[in-house]
Amino acid sequence: MSKSLRAFRRTAAESATVDDLLAGVCPGRVQSVGRMQVLPLLAGDAPTADLGDPAGLGISTDNYGTLHFRNETAGPVLVPSHLAVIVSQAAQDHAMPRAALVTAGGARSYAAAMCVQQTQGGLIRHGRHRLAVLPPSLREAASDLPAEPGYNRLWPAVSRFKDSAQVPGAADLVQFLKRFATELDQFVAEFECVDDQIGAVVLMDNRVVGVERAPSHTYWRALWEPLIRFCYGAEAVRREAAGIPADPGARVPLTPPRGGDGTDTLALLAAAVRDANAREQATAERTAAATAAAPVVVGVDEEAAGIAVGTVVGDALIGAYALAGETPVYASLTARGLL
Repeated sequence: MSKSLRAFRRTAAESATVDDLLAGVCPGRVQSVGRMQVLPLLAGDAPTADLGDPAGLGISTDNYGTLHFRNETAGPVLVPSHLAVIVSQAAQDHAMPRAALVTAGGARSYAAAMCVQQTQGGLIRHGRHRLAVLPPSLREAASDLPAEPGYNRLWPAVSRFKDSAQVPGAADLVQFLKRFATELDQFVAEFECVDDQIGAVVLMDNRVVGVERAPSHTYWRALWEPLIRFCYGAEAVRREAAGIPADPGARVPLTPPRGGDGTDTLALLAAAVRDANAREQATAERTAAATAAAPVVVGVDEEAAGIAVGTVVGDALIGAYALAGETPVYASLTARGLL
């Protein structure tokens, strides 16, 4: 770990790289569907931490722009960066602009949350709710906004996102989610959460669009659907709806085998598939490594129970991270300039 990630202070802003935040993880086998690829990040010997299960938090609102969290467990729970609370009840859905920490057995009110439905009224009743994570372009917009009260400040970005996907109407993210519900569900079925996985590098059209590292495998499993369906799946669906051509160089083509008399065509085909998979793996890892070397600035927003939570700002990526002691155990970064 670089010296820049040691002995943080609350007001510090230090230089680091994405690789610093991913210390110890190792890549798994890349998964590819259409224009999207997921390179799993496996724990191996990487440091981990028990930062709870965000799906177990009690969540509610009592006014627009404030999310209330209640943690009834014996340990702290990390609220993931850009968490979105999407409920079936008639209520204004909300999202977080940052990551946050809820202490063991405690409650937390976050007054800088953002509404994501311009015309929907109502308050979220206390309980456990289905979690989502904002699509990448909305995450960039949320991170660039100051973390201060203003329930409607994300609406312009929501409108741009919907307009790009050819979804008319008000700045209501749920209208997009309902329009493309079937397509979004497919992403959960087509990508697999693997053993020992604690994160992923997500690529789309030959570019890294997200870097995720969870504090534990349990935490990652809780985030898997919110990230694959609502965050990165939504970006892939938006690109299709917007008519953005897929990058033909993003996938390694399969070279058809040439058979002949006495040739085992199936064996040749299997060898061609293995070769294509190996080349695609190498390409994904090279692209991910280039992103991991990118410099970022990290700063601490809050500290409690030996956990520090802060923001990450770079020219190419933006998001949040967490330290357990002096060790990075969480990172959630999305690419800039996607919309």
